[in-house]
Amino acid sequence: MSETPQKIDISKKAIQGTAWRYIAMFTGKLMVFISTVVLARLLTKDDFGLVGYAVTVITFIEGISDLGITAAIIYYPDDKTRISTGFWLNQITAALFFAVVWLLAPSIADYFRDERAINVIRVLALTFPFLALGYTHESVLMKKLSFKQSFIPSFLKSVTKGLASITFAFIGFGAWSLIWGQLVGVLISSIAYWIVTPWRPSFTFDLIKAYELIKYGANFITGELLATVLINLDYLLVGRYLGAEQLGVYTLAFRMPDLLILEFARTLTNVLFPIYSQMRESTGNMSRAFFLATRYISLITIPMGVGLVVISKPFIITFFTEKWLDAVPVVQGIAIYATLLSIVHNTSSVYWAEGRPQIMTWLGIIRLSILFPVLYWATTSAQSIVAVGWGQASVAFISAILNLTIASRLIKLPLVEIVKALRPSLLSGAIMALFVFIEMKIIEMFMPAWLVLLTCVLTGGCIYIISLWFLQRDIITSATEKILSSLGRA
Repeated sequence: MSETPQKIDISKKAIQGTAWRYIAMFTGKLMVFISTVVLARLLTKDDFGLVGYAVTVITFIEGISDLGITAAIIYYPDDKTRISTGFWLNQITAALFFAVVWLLAPSIADYFRDERAINVIRVLALTFPFLALGYTHESVLMKKLSFKQSFIPSFLKSVTKGLASITFAFIGFGAWSLIWGQLVGVLISSIAYWIVTPWRPSFTFDLIKAYELIKYGANFITGELLATVLINLDYLLVGRYLGAEQLGVYTLAFRMPDLLILEFARTLTNVLFPIYSQMRESTGNMSRAFFLATRYISLITIPMGVGLVVISKPFIITFFTEKWLDAVPVVQGIAIYATLLSIVHNTSSVYWAEGRPQIMTWLGIIRLSILFPVLYWATTSAQSIVAVGWGQASVAFISAILNLTIASRLIKLPLVEIVKALRPSLLSGAIMALFVFIEMKIIEMFMPAWLVLLTCVLTGGCIYIISLWFLQRDIITSATEKILSSLGRA
């Protein structure tokens, strides 16, 4: 018997799904980090700058490549004809994107002021058809909430991409190492989706259902395109106006908050979308699910964010040496930015599930209209990656308030209730940050950086849990029970 929307346990499904997908995503980010370190040691600064431009292009490609068709498949009721139609639509759009990117490669290279980028971009365009082969299979798994099965392709993509990049670098492929590694990882992932998913496309194409998918996807992909621009705008401006070396420092500073905080929020958002889609017919369940998701996300991301702000200096020295001390103030700004966005990332799942992805489009336009002049000033007038990082944090604060206000009205959950969901983690996080800051200032005078980092992390974790226990111990009890129950049934 299938599970009805009323019987879906939002907490258990979210925990199980996030556990599997976060392992895959974390592995991917870890492999990217390792391969970046290896490439930085093997390549010249000039070559490494070219890799930085390529990473930006890769992100753009992956962000918009399916035109929202897979999201439409998840949104609409299960239908074999519609799913097969979606598969063939993905193949058509992938071919079109490949052709467009191939033709625009010289113009993109002109923007980066490096003709070598032409061939890099054209080869990277192969990512479109490779990804399209597995998109529909992934959406079938997501629609069935089969998170464990979807873990395998994601895990293989992460591992093969990282290992291939490192291998190519040692062989002597230079800046092309990351490019070929990316293509190998994507192709292996798509093949794996065909292996773990029993569904196969039929040779049917329904024009009416194709129109439905494209109509929904058009609203969806506009928001996704804006989100992709917003995510990469800082890289685009830093790379153009401040050069490859500053782009390298900024990339390093951005990577840790992105890996620890934003990746968790993105993963949970992907998990919640199909769950919300099944729950939207159940009156009242959506607001309750959003309240719980916001609370549990903030319990994890807020202490990570404020903690990283405080311990950023010993963290950078321990893992990257004093050579990268310039990244410390950038890490602090990006950590605040990542924390704010993690809190509101859950709202996008609500907009998708309610069939209102156009809200994301308008919010993206508003945020872009504020963010672009801020970052343009930071890169051209202030000429500082520190200004870029704190500019990101300032705009994220404005965006968070606007996002939560709109989401609360859409699902009829008072804004004061959302504040209640955030209050335990905010209060406990503030107490933790104060204690750790004082402790660090005392012990850093006579301890090495690695010991300062270890001591502060352990102390901060204990203080945070103790604060939660005294402020609202029912949250710890409930969260522990949910995690143990969910992982026990995973």
